[in-house]
Amino acid sequence: MPQYCTHGDVSNYLQTDAFSGSTTPTSTTVDSRIQESEQYIDDYTNHIWHTDRFQTITKEPLQFQKYRVTSVGWRGRAQVVHYPVASLTALHVWDGSQYVDYVASSDYTAGSFTDPLSGNYWIDSTNGYIYLKTLPSFTLGSAPSGIGAYATYTYGTAATPKTVKKASILLTAADIVSNQDFGLTVGEGPAGMSNETKAERFRAEAHTLLDSPQLGGRSIAMARNTGSVSWLSATQ
Repeated sequence: MPQYCTHGDVSNYLQTDAFSGSTTPTSTTVDSRIQESEQYIDDYTNHIWHTDRFQTITKEPLQFQKYRVTSVGWRGRAQVVHYPVASLTALHVWDGSQYVDYVASSDYTAGSFTDPLSGNYWIDSTNGYIYLKTLPSFTLGSAPSGIGAYATYTYGTAATPKTVKKASILLTAADIVSNQDFGLTVGEGPAGMSNETKAERFRAEAHTLLDSPQLGGRSIAMARNTGSVSWLSATQ
């Protein structure tokens, strides 16, 4: 079932009759095309934009760095690739001889972002930062594959932004009007403009929305460092 928009949204935008089981394309076909646009948007923005589409990342390597928290002092900080974070279900940290799950272990407690020192670790869910109260003092070379920590978490934005909804409508509309088998007469757009030209315009507008600073676009995903992990002692 589509989450970012409905076939009614698409027909309203195209200024056509409502899609149903007897129209060409059918409402079921349009729903399928919407779902394809949703997957494209998720891949393009490297994010999830509805609660029902939340995804879980298992054992993502973390790159902790020494970071000064105002009025608190030096702490360890790492950023996960996907955020906002809906829930952190495991945080495995190498202690010199084994990985310890800070989330599951009774020896470690979770603090809050507003009261960080109340725990051994805490998370800025909005920006995807995980903090450690104390960085382990071991030599990283003893950690398997040189990876000092892993995080397992679920991410996504619960309420679909209007920008994402509009992009989904546009991409679906472009797919439909450019399909000659549908033979759709479209009211949206200047008179005399071909359906293919309209489709190109729809796609261009959708990508302008997806590349907006509010959504981040592909550039954020490409810029984040997801390579090897290290504990850094240098100041940041």
